[in-house]
Amino acid sequence: MSVELVNRGVDPSRIWMLDISSWGSFWTAIGLGTFNMDVFDQFLSILPNDKRDFKAHMSELSALSVGDHEAELYPVLQACSFGGKQIWRKGERWENACFRNYWEPTATSIRRSPANPMQPSPLELRRRIDALVSGMRGVTCLKMDIMNVLEVPFPSDAVVYVDPPYQSTTGYAFGFDVASFISRFREVNQAPLFVSEGIPLNDNALMLTFGGAKGGISGIRKGKHQEWLCRF
Repeated sequence: MSVELVNRGVDPSRIWMLDISSWGSFWTAIGLGTFNMDVFDQFLSILPNDKRDFKAHMSELSALSVGDHEAELYPVLQACSFGGKQIWRKGERWENACFRNYWEPTATSIRRSPANPMQPSPLELRRRIDALVSGMRGVTCLKMDIMNVLEVPFPSDAVVYVDPPYQSTTGYAFGFDVASFISRFREVNQAPLFVSEGIPLNDNALMLTFGGAKGGISGIRKGKHQEWLCRF
């Protein structure tokens, strides 16, 4: 959402983000201009040449202490996460770190192309990160509990968008009661609030439609998760 706003001409300095996970560390570094591309490139440079070795390599890397380069390492780990499931930091350790194998179709597979262990690829990930470093500097990211932002009202001309973990989907390290947040937000704010969910939360909800494949790694998935944008 923030990237699209900047693509449409909104100055990064007008955008405030919040994420209590390692994405919060990443976006804080991007906004402050402290993201270290040399360190990021070093993580990319030690990736195996053989895609079949990615899973073992990433498992070894994630077993190390997090250290001082959480922002630079996290997008590499997450790009290799099995099923795109969230990896999170717990103290100096990475949790829920489960990585993809290189997969090739069999004679009976519906999907006919291989599934790479890193998505996007290292080259594409670097291209995207480099674009964020140059284009998103100036955003403000708060790495904190979302409920803490309700202590004071938002500016009257603000527009607030929240993308919580969807109901009945894979769990995250951090969650919150969406209904409680919405209720409390409306008590203290006049600004419009938009919430993205996998189901409509009220009568003022719009189902979003996106293109792209829906078959999953095996090619047999019948549909995608729905995404609804609800205004409060």
